Amino acid sequence: MKVDTLYEQFASVLLTRPWAAMAAILALFNGRAAFKRRLATLATIDVEHLPVREEFLGYLGEQAATGRELHLATAADQAIASRVAERFPLFKSANGSDPHLNLKGVNKAAHLASRFPDGFVYAGDSSADLPVWKTARAAILVAPAVSVRKAVQAAGIPVERSFEDKPALRTSWLRALRPHQWAKNLIVLVPLALGWRDVTPAGLVTTLLMIGLLCVIASLTYVVNDMADLTADRHHWSKRRRPFASGAIPVRDGLLAVGVVLPIACAAALLIAPLAGLCVLFYVAVTLGYSFGWKRIPLFDTFIISLLFTIRILIGIAAAQLVPSAWLLTFSMFFFFSLAMAKRHTEILRAAEHDMKKLEGRGYQAGDESLTLAFGTAAAMASIVIVVIYLVEEVFARELYSTPAWLWVAPIAIFLFICRIWGLSHRGRMTDDPVAFALRDRVSLGLGVCVAIAIVLAL
Repeated sequence: MKVDTLYEQFASVLLTRPWAAMAAILALFNGRAAFKRRLATLATIDVEHLPVREEFLGYLGEQAATGRELHLATAADQAIASRVAERFPLFKSANGSDPHLNLKGVNKAAHLASRFPDGFVYAGDSSADLPVWKTARAAILVAPAVSVRKAVQAAGIPVERSFEDKPALRTSWLRALRPHQWAKNLIVLVPLALGWRDVTPAGLVTTLLMIGLLCVIASLTYVVNDMADLTADRHHWSKRRRPFASGAIPVRDGLLAVGVVLPIACAAALLIAPLAGLCVLFYVAVTLGYSFGWKRIPLFDTFIISLLFTIRILIGIAAAQLVPSAWLLTFSMFFFFSLAMAKRHTEILRAAEHDMKKLEGRGYQAGDESLTLAFGTAAAMASIVIVVIYLVEEVFARELYSTPAWLWVAPIAIFLFICRIWGLSHRGRMTDDPVAFALRDRVSLGLGVCVAIAIVLAL
C-alpha cells in the first residue's frame, strides 16, 4: 500500500468526530498498539480502494506463482491486515498489531525471527524497518527515502530488489494546494472597485496583505477537504488521482502542514487588521464545517459555498474600512449559490454517465439534476433582479455617475454569463469550478471587460 492507514484513520475520525479523535489520543497512555485498536473501532478503512504500488504488486504475484511463500506482517491493526489479505489472496498468513503488541520495529523483527528461524526476506520502506532488515537474509526496498536507502547500504544489508515509485513531491504539493484557485480571492477587491472613492492607500495595502494570507489559508483548507474526502475521492473516476487520494502525499504531512501553518496565518490576519482577521476566522470556521460534514447536506452545501464567497467580500470591506453594501452582499449570496449549484448539476449528470447512483461524499443522488437546475437557475435570475433594483433604487437615484445609463451593461453581461455557465453545465461540460472557469474563458473575460468599460464610461 502507498499509504499509512494509522494516519488515515486518525484523519478520518478527526475530520468527522473531532472530540472522539481527541479522546482516542488518551489511549496512547496504554501504548501505541492500544491507540491503533481504538482508531480501528472508530474508523473503517476502505481497503478495497487503497492505492497500491502496481510494480511491487506484480512482483509479488510473480513470486507467488513460482511457489515462494508470502506472508503479510504489518504494523497496522490486525483488522486491517486481515482485510488486505482478503483483497490480495497472495499471502499464506496476515499478522498485524493487536491491543497488546505494536508489530513494528524491534517487535516485528523478533516476531519474524521466531516464526521463520530458517531466515526470511523482508519488504519495507521506512527507517522503522531497519531492525527487521538486520535480522533478515535480504531486504526488498519499496520506494524508500534516500536516508533509508543509505542506512541499508551502511549496515551492509543485502538488497534483493529495489522499487522506485515516489512521485515528485513538489509537483504533488502544488496540485494539492491548488494555486490556480487563488484567483477566486480577487473577489476581495470587488468592494474596493465599487467604492474606489473611499479607498485609502493604507486600506489598499491592508487588503492586498489579507488576499495573500487568504490564499495561504484557502490552500490549507483545500488540503483539509481532500483529507476529509479520501474515501469518496478514491471511488471517483478522476478525483482518485488527487495527491492525497493517490498516496502521492502522506496524510501525516497534510495534518502537519495544516496544524502548523493555519494557526500562524490566522494570527497574522488578526494582527494586520483585527476586524478583517475576525472575518478570516469566520471563513476558516465555515470552511472547516463544510469539510467536517456540511458538504454532505444537499443544497445546504451550495449555500455554504456562496457564503464563503460572500465572506471574501466582507474581508475586503473590513480591510479597506468601507461601508458594507446590503445590495452587494445579497447579490453575492444568490449569484454564487447559482454558480455552486451549476457545478453540482454537472457532477450529477456526469455521475449518471458513469452509472453511479449517487455522488460519493455528497448528499446528491442520480435524478437530482432537476432539483439543482430549478434552484440554480432561480437563484441566477434573482441575482439579476437584485442588480437591476440596485441600479434603479440606489445608483440612479443618488446620481453617483455622470452617465449612469452605461451601467445597464452590467445586468446584461451577468445575464449572458449566467446563461453560458448553465448552458455548459446542463450539457455536462462544466468540468471545473465555474469561477475558475470564468477566469480562463475568453467569452466570460470579454463580458467582464465590457462591464469594466461601461463603468468607466458611466463615471
